[in-house]
Amino acid sequence: MSGSVWRFAGFEYSPQTGLRRDGVQIHLGPQARQLLELLLESKGDVVSKAEIASRLWPDRPPSDDSIDRCAYLLRKPLREAGFGDLIATAYGRGLSLRATIRIVDPRSAVPRPEETGVDGRTLDLWQTAYELVGMRTRDGYERAQSAIAAAGELDPSSPAVWSLAADIAAGRVIRGHLPPARAAAMIKKDANRALALAPGFTSALAVLGWAQATLMARPEAGLALLDRAISQDPGYSKARAYRCWAYARLGRLADAIEDSEAGLSVSPHDQALLSLRAWLELCAGDIEAAAAQARRGLRLRPDGGWLRSVIAVTASLSGRHAEAEETVRRGLESVPDDPPLTGMLAYVLAAAGRRAEAEEALAAARDDGETAAPSIFTAAALLALARTDDALHALKRAYDDGCPWFVFARYDPRLAPLRADIDRLTDAGA
Repeated sequence: MSGSVWRFAGFEYSPQTGLRRDGVQIHLGPQARQLLELLLESKGDVVSKAEIASRLWPDRPPSDDSIDRCAYLLRKPLREAGFGDLIATAYGRGLSLRATIRIVDPRSAVPRPEETGVDGRTLDLWQTAYELVGMRTRDGYERAQSAIAAAGELDPSSPAVWSLAADIAAGRVIRGHLPPARAAAMIKKDANRALALAPGFTSALAVLGWAQATLMARPEAGLALLDRAISQDPGYSKARAYRCWAYARLGRLADAIEDSEAGLSVSPHDQALLSLRAWLELCAGDIEAAAAQARRGLRLRPDGGWLRSVIAVTASLSGRHAEAEETVRRGLESVPDDPPLTGMLAYVLAAAGRRAEAEEALAAARDDGETAAPSIFTAAALLALARTDDALHALKRAYDDGCPWFVFARYDPRLAPLRADIDRLTDAGA
């Protein structure tokens, strides 16, 4: 590729000058640059995972997650420069570039005036934050939030930095590592900072829409923001995942399932969408389909802790208690002390009649001020222990606190005996 200048979808790339669009330099990390070069050299054909691995990781075999993360680190700047998802995933095969690719004479590629793109140090911190989020631990999320805060200090004019800060806060509250009220304030502040810098910034609209629909009890307003984000970028899988939550809050499970399918058609390895697809099938009442979806998802993403949770619920509901426990414990091996999985362990032990062990798991899942299993998880365990009043109290607390998982409470088969009470709670606050 040395000496070549490549043009595609309004972008211009060469190894010497990097990636530009409309004269603006777009920073790419080393691996993202190597991946882009591979995709350009293929001229639109699919580049296999083996080819990607041999170019980017010549000394060690990478995981699928490493390849997915690298693809994301290329997708993100391309999307934020004004395009949708130009990187296509060929199921089970590899990646390709969705664009007409031309090689031009370097002499015709007249350099444009230098303009300031995102600072390289900022992008390094951004990448560090994303890698830490991938750990899905309390410490990983906290360090990620610190890294992105440092990136914001280096480049306060970058909407991408503030939008990512909001996304990290959303991830923390979903995992039970951040109280809902604090998460809502953080997301609102950071997403609005991004939108003040770039009105209509897609990822900021999406995370703010999710927060409004789940944490702030404004589902219609949140859905409107999510609709706007997806209309701007139909291939943005995170927005599709966020919109599934909004649809669930509004009782539109069929729309949520359809949205998860649409997202997976573009990003078939997206862990959030794979997990939601299986969970939504469970919420719709089809236990066998939920288990099948979750197992398919695990074949693609063996690191999918929530996929294991879906399998555990279906096993417990079917009386396969040993399988349910083994499945949850395997998830906890990957992410020890994970709040949702700890709450799920309490439920499967209670469903198996192992009361003392279930109570012990519940104690481990309780609130320490920052980290706690979402209240609908503890409510399910309490109900399985025949502690109905305590389960109702946990659900009321989830509703009052704005726990994002409460949007699924009325559909959760573990909570079916309390469905009328859940509906009364929801209707009273409507």
